[in-house]
Amino acid sequence: MEQPEAIDKLRNFSPTGDEAADVAVLHGLIEPLRYRQPAIEVRQQLIGIFERFPAASFGSPGPIVHALEASPIDEHVDLLVESLRRRATVMTVWMAERCFRSNLSDHNRQALLNVLREAAETPLNEEIATLIDNALTEYGAS
Repeated sequence: MEQPEAIDKLRNFSPTGDEAADVAVLHGLIEPLRYRQPAIEVRQQLIGIFERFPAASFGSPGPIVHALEASPIDEHVDLLVESLRRRATVMTVWMAERCFRSNLSDHNRQALLNVLREAAETPLNEEIATLIDNALTEYGAS
C-alpha cells in the first residue's frame, strides 16, 4: 500500500467498539508500512485516531503506539504536543508518559511538560485531569 492510500484509510478509519476487531483492522492498515518509517502524514493520522475516538480501545499499547514508536521518539513528540494542545485524551497523555520514560531530549521533555500544564487547564474529563496531574507530579513539573 502506498503512503497516500494508507493516509486515506487511516483518515477514514472508524472503530466498531469491538477492540479485537478494531486492533486487527489497524494492524492491517499499518502492517504494509512496517518496513518503512511512517511519513509525518501517517503519524499525524495515527495520533488523530486517538483524538477522534478518545473513548475507543485500540490495545495496550496497541498497533498505533507501536507504529509511532518505530520512529525515533523525538520525531513524534511535536505531533504529540500538537495533539495534546488540541484535545488531550487518555492515550495521548499515556503516550506522553511513555516519552518521559524514554531517552527524550530536554527540549522535548519541556515541550511535553508545558503542553500538559496547558491541557490541565481545560481537561476533557476528570479521568484525563487525574492522568495529567499524575504525569506532571511524576515527571518533575512544579
